[in-house]
Amino acid sequence: MGLSKGSLITFEGIEGSGKSTQINKVFKFLKNKKIKCIKTREPGGTKLAEKIRRLIINDLQNNEDKLTELLLLFSARSNHFLKIKYFLKKGYVVLCDRYIDSTYAYQHYEQGQSIKLINFLQNQIDKDSKPKLTFFIDIPVQTSKQRVHKRGRLDRFDKYSEKKLNKLRNSFLKLSKKYNRIIKINGKKNKKDIKDEIIYHLIKKNVIKNIK
Repeated sequence: MGLSKGSLITFEGIEGSGKSTQINKVFKFLKNKKIKCIKTREPGGTKLAEKIRRLIINDLQNNEDKLTELLLLFSARSNHFLKIKYFLKKGYVVLCDRYIDSTYAYQHYEQGQSIKLINFLQNQIDKDSKPKLTFFIDIPVQTSKQRVHKRGRLDRFDKYSEKKLNKLRNSFLKLSKKYNRIIKINGKKNKKDIKDEIIYHLIKKNVIKNIK
């Protein structure tokens, strides 16, 4: 990444893809192997950013005020990246649930926000903050709906229509073809198999070494 000796590893996908589950599994694996790592999320990850997260999820309506939502997301990221940068400089593997690719998918492709504006704001936070690796856990929209409804209480993103979810999934598919750092993984596979595949790529890309 240029700014550190650590690695920013991000996890992306539509609702119900299993991102959070896999972050927890990979985090546990790395900790057991005595590898310095943290797990975090966006929006959120710090006390202030978590407060902004609640505003975005609870107080904004879908596409009610797109610019406000975008600026709130970047306000949260600006504060959160101070934490990410600190741990990267310490040589940690930082596992982050959503990052810049979610901004591209949700705010650019789905909402139509300017890609120039998004990239400008991202560059104000850090010009070199692209992740070393991104795991896009891909599932069909029908699977997303089934999994999300099992959760019980739904937020506004969980209530997205199939049409909107298809648009988001296709956005992530476009991004996975555009950036070599994005690795697409079949999210319908066994959870352990998905975790093992992620670990395989972390080793292959020299994110983690000397695993026994």
